[in-house]
Amino acid sequence: MIFSFWKENQTAFRPGIFESLGLSRREAEVLIWIAQGKTNAEIGTILDMSPRTVQKHLEHIYQKLGVETRTSAAATTYEIVLASRL
Repeated sequence: MIFSFWKENQTAFRPGIFESLGLSRREAEVLIWIAQGKTNAEIGTILDMSPRTVQKHLEHIYQKLGVETRTSAAATTYEIVLASRL
């Protein structure tokens, strides 16, 4: 289900959507990959950063979104994308 949602809304997953929430472009990129189920190591490889840097970005993302878990951050991502499609 997540994969089909991703395929149908791929163009909506743009870092600019998340900048209005106070996320940096890099944080938004990390969040987009989190929403696709990638691990910190995988995201690090994709974005050419260490897994520890990915974790630090996640800590900032959690704080800015007011969530405490990776799953909550991913769910928030999907809510934002759905709202942007309206």
